[in-house]
Order: sequence, then C-alpha cells, then structure tokens
Amino acid sequence: MTTRAELAPLFTDLKLSADDANAIVAALYDVAESDGKHAEEIEMIRGFVEMLDADLGVAGPTKLPAMTPAKLAVSLNDDTTRKLAVQCALLLAWADGSFSDKEKARVIEYATALGFSRPAYDKIEQAITGWVKSGDLEPLF
Repeated sequence: MTTRAELAPLFTDLKLSADDANAIVAALYDVAESDGKHAEEIEMIRGFVEMLDADLGVAGPTKLPAMTPAKLAVSLNDDTTRKLAVQCALLLAWADGSFSDKEKARVIEYATALGFSRPAYDKIEQAITGWVKSGDLEPLF
C-alpha cells in the first residue's frame, strides 16, 4: 500500500509560482503527445490550465509554451517542485488507464533532466503506479 509520505509532495500545500505551474503543465502536454493524444490526458491538462487560470484570475485560457526536458530543468530550480513535476507526469501518463513505453521513455527523459537518478525515478514511479493500481485514488490525508 502506498503511503502519504511516498506520495509527497502530492497532496501537500506546496506553493508554486505561475511560471513553475505553467512549465509543469506544458511538460505534461509534451508527455501526453509522446504516444498520441488521448482524450483523458488532454482533459486532465485542460482542467489543470483552467484551475491555474482561475487561481491567477486570468480571463482566457493560458497558451502553454512548447516544453522539453532541458527547458523544464532550467525552469524548475526547487527539488520538491522537480519531484512534483515527475509525479504529475506519471499521473498524466496513467490518465488513460495505461502507461505506454513511449510515455515512460519521455517521463524518464524529464526525470533525468531534472536530476533524478534511475533508482530515484524508479522509486517515484513505483509509488505513483502502486497508488493508481490500488484503485483508491483519494488523496491520502
């Protein structure tokens, strides 16, 4: 069973700047495109953009910049935010019910660019995948 500690910083009150949040969401869109666009993934991204826009008081939908692993690594300087980006990418990859090899390869590219070793990435993936496969997707509070 996945614990709250294994899912941190998910479900914490981590404060993100608008730039960090938009960079992460742009990376999610890039991951979603890695194996073709799936409605569930695109809907999840659209929901993120709507929440961010509402939080920031933006009138129209934010246009996400094109993102790459190298660009995200330059954009995110905080280790906790970097881990959150990898966790979010994994959650997005599972949004359509499967985690394809192409998605996994792209998420690993992001994790590597963000400074995660392969064992550190594997630990994050195991926690997220275990939580998703458990079927109990309620936040662990």
